[in-house]
Amino acid sequence: MLWLALILLSPLSWAAPQAEIQVKVGIYPYPPYVEQNEQGEYEGIAISLIQLLNEHQNQYQFVAVPISPKRRYQAFKMGDYDIIFFENSAWGWEDIPVEISRPYQTDGEVYVALAEENRDQQYFADLNNKRMIGILGFHYGFAGFNADENYLRQNFHMILSWTNEKNLALLRERHGDIAVMSKAFLHRFFKDNPDAREEFLVSDRYDQRYQHSALIRPGFMPGANEINQLMDELKSNGKLLELFRPYGIRACSDISLDAQPGQMQDVCLE
Repeated sequence: MLWLALILLSPLSWAAPQAEIQVKVGIYPYPPYVEQNEQGEYEGIAISLIQLLNEHQNQYQFVAVPISPKRRYQAFKMGDYDIIFFENSAWGWEDIPVEISRPYQTDGEVYVALAEENRDQQYFADLNNKRMIGILGFHYGFAGFNADENYLRQNFHMILSWTNEKNLALLRERHGDIAVMSKAFLHRFFKDNPDAREEFLVSDRYDQRYQHSALIRPGFMPGANEINQLMDELKSNGKLLELFRPYGIRACSDISLDAQPGQMQDVCLE
């Protein structure tokens, strides 16, 4: 029994479990990746990804930290959060040191207008003299990715709000002519509101295409390599695709090369 007593007294046998390392994840309203429900609770693809990462491993505890899209750079510099998912380094991060994970999802922004008689894709060919609608703090291709609100208002008569739902309402009320929003949002919106497909005209032309990556504070753990590994593991076990599927997002390898431009099949998981 002496050996049993020695084992019970060994430091390894009674040491407390190692605490998880907290990882602060910046989130800002960006449907369908981050949005708030009627109760003010955050939900969406990014929130589900945070939960999935916590369930998948026990070394890190990923915690959502709400931030403003316009002030996300300053908040990062101040250390308010450590990592941000569903971001692109070209969106104003050029002068900020970050580690960048491999891209894991492809999306794009398109133009949306009211569907009217004799209005077709030619309506989107020239944006001059069109009243544009967008999200405060977002970067748009037609504006040279300049997110300054004064620049957008002066040069494009742009109306800026906080949500895509609000921007569709502004279109309905004819406060603007063209709204810019992601195909991922539109796919989910039309799935939930099938009658709205006849109400709006969606451009075949992209304002921009982009790949989503995670941006991480340099030297922070988990770094880009570890995030890549975690995402690879979630792809391999099918959990990541399962997370995306309710939003109409499939694996890029499953996308038909013969898909028509308006079918939105090019929103995919890489």
